[in-house]
Amino acid sequence: MTTQSDQPVLEARDLIKHFPVHRLRRRLRGRAEVVHAVDDVTLTLRSGEVTALVGESGSGKSTIARLLAGLYPVTSGTIEIDGATARGTRGRHFREHVRRVQLVFQDPFGSLNPIHTIAYHLRRPLKVHGYPTTRAALVELLEQVNLTPAEQFLTKFPHELSGGQLQRIAIARALAAKPKVLLADEPVSMLDVSIRLGILNLLAGLVKSLDLAMLYITHDIASARYFASTTLVMYAGRVIEGGPSEELVQQPAHPYTRLLLESAPDPDRAGTGPDLLDAGEPPSLVDPPAGCRFHPRCPHAMDICRTEAPGTTELRPGHWTKCWLYSASTEPVPAR
Repeated sequence: MTTQSDQPVLEARDLIKHFPVHRLRRRLRGRAEVVHAVDDVTLTLRSGEVTALVGESGSGKSTIARLLAGLYPVTSGTIEIDGATARGTRGRHFREHVRRVQLVFQDPFGSLNPIHTIAYHLRRPLKVHGYPTTRAALVELLEQVNLTPAEQFLTKFPHELSGGQLQRIAIARALAAKPKVLLADEPVSMLDVSIRLGILNLLAGLVKSLDLAMLYITHDIASARYFASTTLVMYAGRVIEGGPSEELVQQPAHPYTRLLLESAPDPDRAGTGPDLLDAGEPPSLVDPPAGCRFHPRCPHAMDICRTEAPGTTELRPGHWTKCWLYSASTEPVPAR
């Protein structure tokens, strides 16, 4: 087993991604508008470690995955791999980037070409990145994801396999590039509940055996607690809390993190008051609220929350939040 390294494999600093609004809408509104998909996000991924990125649909999680994978150009900010800045989203630099950073998509049915065999899907990345494309190499990839006997899968087409088997094929295809970073975007959300744990255990084993750095993207904070050593919570394009997964779940700070936890079934919380469950809907990212973006839904919002974005407050070593409730310049945190 490899040991975790203090040196980051991938480091993203101050990432911003804005998408232009449709041209017709711009003409109707009379002004240029953008979708603030990601604003000022910084994160670090280390070898042998899983970092979870948690948030509800539309919070910007998948956009971050595509930025890190080089599929979208950044509006501003930097992405570094092994200390070198990632350069461009096409050409030779892009090929080198995707060799080191691979993305596993949410939908295993949509991520594989239905007219090609499994052997084709695995042979293609090996060929692109200059590795041997022998049958033995394909068998080795399938055995890494526990699809055995491997020979029986090579000639099959995607429609002949189950969802769990297809997701294992997608993981094997990502491993064919021999990456240092694996980005898993909701890898189990479209699978039967009965097989999700098997996929998560497979990914956890690969992180350790291959010394991978992994970003696990999910809306399920309970699986993040089980699977990841560190959890980051994202809301409306911004990361608003982060820390060791167990501590973050046991001692959540930001009201939005509490909302996520209160939304997840937990028998240990039976009888406690779900004071945030009726907190309303997320804001529009075309015209996000000023100040803290959660303030329209927050029962603890203060005047400063409506006008100024909070800075980062260190709560305990490694555990931080962006919330005015924990700033020394505001009132003490209300009792839960």
